[in-house]
Amino acid sequence: SFFVRYTCINKHKEHVTGFFTQITNKQRSIRGGESWEMQKETQKNPQYKYASTREKLCFGIGAIGKDAICNLVGAFLMLYFTDTLYLAPAFVGTVFVARIWDAINDPMMGMIVDNTHTRFGKFRIWLVIGTLLNSVVFVLLFHSFNLSGTALYVYVSVMYILYGMTYTIMDVPYWSWLPNLTNDPHEREKVSVIPRFFASLAGFSVATFGLYIINYLNKAAGESNLYAEKGYTLFAIIIAVIFIVTIGITVFNVKEESTLGISAEKTSLKQAFQVIVKNDQLLAFIGLLLTFNLCTQIAKSFAV
Repeated sequence: SFFVRYTCINKHKEHVTGFFTQITNKQRSIRGGESWEMQKETQKNPQYKYASTREKLCFGIGAIGKDAICNLVGAFLMLYFTDTLYLAPAFVGTVFVARIWDAINDPMMGMIVDNTHTRFGKFRIWLVIGTLLNSVVFVLLFHSFNLSGTALYVYVSVMYILYGMTYTIMDVPYWSWLPNLTNDPHEREKVSVIPRFFASLAGFSVATFGLYIINYLNKAAGESNLYAEKGYTLFAIIIAVIFIVTIGITVFNVKEESTLGISAEKTSLKQAFQVIVKNDQLLAFIGLLLTFNLCTQIAKSFAV
């Protein structure tokens, strides 16, 4: 099942983010003047923070809309391009290669989030910005404004690249927020199950019933072609509304501490790259993810 992809990737995102969070916290404690004895005592009697049941559920609910969007694009965008907009299959395959940009886009967004200092925290603000931007771009991705020829090809290319970038603006802070809900490793594992459950539920629903819903919306709109653009556009609008509502539930119900006045060591893209190159296990994991993602995209292309 292609839902394994999201479960595996999100699970490892949490572990990797948690790893760097622990390093950052250690650096802050040393710069703050804590003695070695005080640090040893803290390690013996760690002070754990926990999220309430309400916060855990509200955080998990946020995954519903974002993964519904991701699955509509992953499962039906190619069908929409070739069977509704009648774009050349060779061009569509070329456009999908643009996702390679994510290899640079994701770590850049991670550094932007880590260096954000506001009274609302560093995750919440980018989650709101990314959600609103991605919702608009997502709907526009499934609406062509009756363009044709070269104009349509250019429009589709730009919208697809913008979709990937705006999704990253929202997705990176969401999963980076998870390890910060609790510093108890065992509790963190329990919390991470909740968003993965909601994400899988959203993915299953869209992938299983998506085409039926699109056909129904086209019928309701009086379209004779069940694969007409109007059905895709209406379904995209419905999902975008769900996306905004579910992320809103997360943003307004999950606490995040202010990051104003907190000084942290900044990590450059060069330093991050050096860490990756020197870690053979991380390199192997990245290679595995890239290969798995490529195979998943190929399988999805022939699934509908």
